[in-house]
Amino acid sequence: MKDADSAENNPNSKNIVISPVSCAISNRAENAPKLSGKIPEIRIRPGSYLQRFYKKDVVTEEFFCNYEVNPEFEGAIIEAGFAIAARGEKGEIRAIEAPKHKFFIATLFQPQLSSKPGKPHPIILEFLRAAAKWKTEKAEDGVLE
Repeated sequence: MKDADSAENNPNSKNIVISPVSCAISNRAENAPKLSGKIPEIRIRPGSYLQRFYKKDVVTEEFFCNYEVNPEFEGAIIEAGFAIAARGEKGEIRAIEAPKHKFFIATLFQPQLSSKPGKPHPIILEFLRAAAKWKTEKAEDGVLE
């Protein structure tokens, strides 16, 4: 998309795909980003990579951001081949994925905030599994020597 940008980087862009958070979380820490802390009710799309990773339909995730996907571009995102993988309680886009890609997931929440020693976040664990599988496949093909 020509002139696509983020309001954080270029607020004068014609196509602001990433815009300021529309609704701030009321119980966030003082001076924290508008969307921060543990937020429940993240709904996972059935059949998505995320549902396979979490083995759940609804999760709680940690956020730390002031920007989100501009809902005006949802159609363009889907038309470009991405699927909406997770939504907030009011239908806001919280994650997208590329179903035809081996591993492409973009989240508004930050999985690293929920990872703990000995208990990695499901997305991080699955990313590591996908990377190991890719490396094994490339080695078997003689690409990695």
